[in-house]
Amino acid sequence: MLAAVIALPWVTPSLLGFLPDAGESVEVKLWAPALSNLVSRLANLLAAMVILHSYTDLVRGPDREVLDVHPVRATALVRAIALGTARSRIYLPAIGSVLLSPVAMAGHWAAYLGSVGLLFAAWIAGIGVGFMVHLGGVWAAFSPRFAALLDALRGDNPRMQAALIYAPGVALLIVGLGVEFAAIGLELALTGWSTGWLWVAIPAGVGAAAFMTVGPLAERFYVRASLLLAEVDGAWGQAQTAELAESVYLENFGRKDPEAVRALRLGWRSLRIYATGGWVVGTLVALSGWSSPDRLTFWGGLAVVWAASVASLMAARDPLWLDQALGVQRTRVLWARARVAMAYAAGALVPTVVVLGVRHEDGLAMLGMIILCLVSACLSAGAALVWRTSAPWAYGAMGLVTWSAFVRMVG
Repeated sequence: MLAAVIALPWVTPSLLGFLPDAGESVEVKLWAPALSNLVSRLANLLAAMVILHSYTDLVRGPDREVLDVHPVRATALVRAIALGTARSRIYLPAIGSVLLSPVAMAGHWAAYLGSVGLLFAAWIAGIGVGFMVHLGGVWAAFSPRFAALLDALRGDNPRMQAALIYAPGVALLIVGLGVEFAAIGLELALTGWSTGWLWVAIPAGVGAAAFMTVGPLAERFYVRASLLLAEVDGAWGQAQTAELAESVYLENFGRKDPEAVRALRLGWRSLRIYATGGWVVGTLVALSGWSSPDRLTFWGGLAVVWAASVASLMAARDPLWLDQALGVQRTRVLWARARVAMAYAAGALVPTVVVLGVRHEDGLAMLGMIILCLVSACLSAGAALVWRTSAPWAYGAMGLVTWSAFVRMVG
């Protein structure tokens, strides 16, 4: 909410540039279509976020691991989970209300209240339809009649996972249709058709109707979802075990250091995006900075700081007792993680340094990039050692300060 309030002066010209100023005489029909289009997009974005959160809370929530060994009243439990989702995600339509507040400030209160009502209706629809479709996805995964369809859609994923993969899309399609009719109703209501105000509530009606089916679905499929997840995770576990046995990114880099090998395997298993993403981002930065050394050092330095953050995330992936159980020294863990962070950050570093040297012949910037990589890796590993689960936040602050100093030095 605070971020939305702070950003409001900057985003208003882009979002609401069509809006007439207070006291300006402009017919509503001239800007009502633009407002309804904006609100429908915000509502769909909001609904998509709520639908994804409903999947996390219902299917992959932490409650499931605790309750799986106990008998549960599935209907009451799922309703409680839905209430928790609604309570924890109420900020989404509230943020939309802040972003649309210039409509009210310009004196168009009916348009503002109708727009905010549509956002809250989409929020209700996202919760109701999201819970219905995700429970229905468990039914589809076990149903033989959907086997051929899921095989056609699943790609490299286990068949039963395909139902959960596509469930958010199905839910968004249902909600999106309701939002589209509601946006049409809002536009018509603003131009004089009073019945259009009732259309604004269509997504809320869809969500309420969908949630009425959640109770029966929960009784049949909430517990069975755990069996489905076990099969999916087992299939992925076999695939990942075989893959890890074949190759781990840069494993030879730490062959003589067991702690470095452990960190590399952890990074490849849980933080692979930093290995592949570093090279992708580094290549994009090198291309964008081919003609501008300032742009190259600015974004290249930020990419290096981001890739080096992999070490700060490693402590949260290891149990608290692991280092003590293995009898390893904390300093060895620190330097092993720092080496891995340097190796991962090299993906962002190498393309940038090559372009700086070949294209711009800037030795100072090249040296600065290398120093930034070394310092960032050490800060990231040190943050993991000191702050553990809070390390990404601590390193984020230190990394941004280091990056700022680097940009100032080479600029």
